[in-house]
Parts: sequence; C-alpha cells; structure tokens
Amino acid sequence: MMREDEGRGAGRLFISERELAWQLGVHPSTLTRLAQQGHLPVEPVHVGHRRVYPRAAVEKLAGGA
Repeated sequence: MMREDEGRGAGRLFISERELAWQLGVHPSTLTRLAQQGHLPVEPVHVGHRRVYPRAAVEKLAGGA
C-alpha cells in the first residue's frame, strides 16, 4: 500500500524523522532516542529543532543507490 505523499517527495534531498521511522517500521521516538545516543548509521542534519536525514545516505544503506 502506497502512502498518499510518497510520490510528492521523490526529488527531495532530505527525509523527515517521521518518514524514516515509517519506512523502517518503528516509532519516531525510537529514532529520536537512537539519534540522541549516537546509534544511528546515518548522521541526522539539525534544522532548527528538527532532525532530517540525507535521502542519499539512507538509500545507500538500503542498497538503493
């Protein structure tokens, strides 16, 4: 099943923590905790109080790029 907004962000350079959590099948607070502990394999970029993740790095880990 495809989410309604999946096609809209295909060209974006970053994905949100919420989107990454959805893709991984975990709760966003799990990513928050892991990022704060330094246990994520992708370094988040801080934009104000939010963390976003470089799409290229996430796809590289997934084997898509």
